[in-house]
Amino acid sequence: MADPKVMKEGERDVELEKAQKGYQKYEAENQAAQKKLDEQDKKAVETMQKVKEKVKSFLPFKSGGSVGSASKRADGIAQRGKTRGKIC
Repeated sequence: MADPKVMKEGERDVELEKAQKGYQKYEAENQAAQKKLDEQDKKAVETMQKVKEKVKSFLPFKSGGSVGSASKRADGIAQRGKTRGKIC
């Protein structure tokens, strides 16, 4: 691009128009690439969910939530003195 101080008014308009066309082309390519990536991500998530369901069907465990501490878990391994006489 030529120096803006030396360019005439018509030349500036032509250069500006070229730059705008280039930006529009860039935006279109960028949007197409983003759409393609979004589709790939969606397919990956669907695949992971299918795999998760298959794995869950083979495991003998029940699904459960998380616990805040071992004393809330109630798994039968509480140590003496830690939970005795404690009112929650």
